[in-house]
Amino acid sequence: MYSRTTDDYDLMSKAGIEVIVQPSFWLGGPRRFVGTFEDYWEHMITFETQRASEFAIEHYVCISVNPKEANARPLGLDAIDAMTKNGYLDRERVVAVGEIGYNLINELEEEVFIKQMDIAADKNLLMTIHLPHNNKVEGMNRIEKILNSSNKYKREMILVDHNVEETIEKTLALGLWAGLSVYPYTKLSPDRAINIIKKYGTEKIMVHSAADWGVSDPLSVPLLAREMRRSRDFTTEQIEKVTFYNAYEFFKQSSKFTWRP
Repeated sequence: MYSRTTDDYDLMSKAGIEVIVQPSFWLGGPRRFVGTFEDYWEHMITFETQRASEFAIEHYVCISVNPKEANARPLGLDAIDAMTKNGYLDRERVVAVGEIGYNLINELEEEVFIKQMDIAADKNLLMTIHLPHNNKVEGMNRIEKILNSSNKYKREMILVDHNVEETIEKTLALGLWAGLSVYPYTKLSPDRAINIIKKYGTEKIMVHSAADWGVSDPLSVPLLAREMRRSRDFTTEQIEKVTFYNAYEFFKQSSKFTWRP
């Protein structure tokens, strides 16, 4: 929501959205200072939470050094130090470490990725993992290798987002939660998301509205719910499971996710 106007909050509230979980993401250009990370995290925890509340929406936050910001050295590592030393992960509205994962899929990103996975595991926090926009299968294979290298990562506390047809099966087979990000033009269209749900069912799959600097729609979740109803291939229970209850079951594992339906 950092990239959205208050009109979007108004539309989301009218569409019946009652709670948002917002991940840390790329700000549209390269950062130059650790302080810009801290200002951004503080903005999300305080200002965005207040802005959402004005439209009767509860707002929670995931904190991280995003994969698109993970290649800068020493900045990426210094930002992780600031994130932990200054207590951002301990704040009231922070329910997960994320987004973490891959963008270009290289060793610098993986170093930042694993450091943040270890922090989440040590603090018993949820994780939201970002599959790369390109070569998602390689990204998924590297995630599998990391998970298989250690038993300290609780798979039931990990969400892998931006799944597509080629990755969803492995995400679920690994015992992870699977996110489908719906965009109007890029990532998943509503039709593609519906076809994935038809094929793989509704267990541990959740739909997300992707809202960022490009053409995107913070109403993608209610839009997909409407398209699922129109298709007449799903029960109300199945629709509610992928558009609400699975996300709720995942995030309520955090003691700081105090909102209840």
